Parts: sequence; C-alpha cells; structure tokens
Amino acid sequence: MEKAQKNMKRQFDKKRQNPQGLKVKDNMWLENKDIQSNQPSKKLDNRRYRSFRISKDIGSGVFQLELLEGWTIHNVFNEDFLT
Repeated sequence: MEKAQKNMKRQFDKKRQNPQGLKVKDNMWLENKDIQSNQPSKKLDNRRYRSFRISKDIGSGVFQLELLEGWTIHNVFNEDFLT
C-alpha cells in the first residue's frame, strides 16, 4: 500500500512542478482570464495584458508580478495566467 501511495504522489507532483520553467526576473505576458476591466464587452478586451516581470516565486506554480502602480488588482497569479 505504501508503495502505491508513493507512486501516486510522484505522479501528482509531476503536474505540479513548473512546466514552463519560469524564474524570477523573467518577463511574462499576463492572460486576461477572470480579470475585470473597463471594456463594455469581454469580446472587445485584450486577450493578454502587457509583459510583466516576475518578482517572487511563491511556490506550487504561484508567482508574484511587478504590476504598474495604477493597477488595483492583487499581484499574485497562478502559472496558468502567465504565457
């Protein structure tokens, strides 16, 4: 039983590692998934925002970005939001 649990954990951790190879000080595009904007329609909004620098690797695919000063959103994003 213990061997099966270790194998399951190893398979689970494979998908939780950093598949994009993101590092601190990399510039990544921020995807427009679930982010509110001032556009009247989602169709008219940009698919990606500008490129931002990664300032901190929090772990488990979560990164802190250096956003612009006027932005009022939280600066921590999952790797799914970064391309």
